[in-house]
Amino acid sequence: MQVFAVYFRPDLRSLAEELKRKYGAVDLNCESRFTHVFILGGDGTLLEALRRFPCVLDFVVVHLGMGKVNFYRSAEFTISVEEAVKRVRRGAYRVLELSTLVHDDCRALNEVSIYRREPGRLLSFRVKTDEGEVVGRADGVIISTPHGSSGYVVSTFGPVVDYRADAVVVSFIAPYTLFLRPLVLMSNQVVVETGEDAVLVCDGRETRQGRDFLVRKGEKRLKLAVFDEFQFLSRVMERLRSL
Repeated sequence: MQVFAVYFRPDLRSLAEELKRKYGAVDLNCESRFTHVFILGGDGTLLEALRRFPCVLDFVVVHLGMGKVNFYRSAEFTISVEEAVKRVRRGAYRVLELSTLVHDDCRALNEVSIYRREPGRLLSFRVKTDEGEVVGRADGVIISTPHGSSGYVVSTFGPVVDYRADAVVVSFIAPYTLFLRPLVLMSNQVVVETGEDAVLVCDGRETRQGRDFLVRKGEKRLKLAVFDEFQFLSRVMERLRSL
C-alpha cells in the first residue's frame, strides 16, 4: 500500500492541502512510515526537508520541480501533482540513488563548506584523506558529492563530476597556496584540521564551529523517483544558468 507524505514551500500550501485531501497525504514527519515523500518547491525545499527530517532518506522522494533551481526534479519537465501521483501509482518510475555526506547531525546532498570563523581572513588547514593529505591556506575548503559538484564547487573552477561516480570532490576557495587544485577522490572520509577557529556550513546552513571536522560518505542515499531519463548534462547546464 502506498502512503504519501508532503513537504512544501509556504506559498504552495494550497497545493499541498489538495494533495492531502485527494490522495490522503500527510505532513512529513519521522514518527510515521511512508512509501513516498512529495516535495512541492525547488531544490532548496528538498534540502530543507532533509535538514529538518533526516528520515527523508528512508523513503522515495518525488520532487515536482517548482522552484528556481530544480536539479533534483523527478521529471525532465514540471508536471502536475495529479500526473505525478498517477505515475507513482502505476509504478512508472525508476529510483535513482544519490550519495550524501555526513558530519555529526549534518546530512548534505550537495556539499559541506569550511570557513574561518573570522570573516575576511585566510584559513590554514590540513586535509587528510584515504589517499594522503594536503596542507595549505585559502578562504575555505569545500567537500562535495559528485552531483553537488555543479553547485558551489563551480565557483572555485572545480570539475563537474558524473553523478554515478563513487567519489568526493575537494575544492579550495580562493587558495593563497597556489599549488592547491580541486581533487576528485575515492576516499570514504575527509578530515579537515584548521589552524584557526572555523565554521562548517552544511548545504548552506552553519551547523558547527571548531578546528577538527570529519566528513564521511553517508551510509544512506537519497532515493529519487525519476519518471523520464535523467539527462545529467542538461540539468547541469540549467543549474549553472540559474546561479
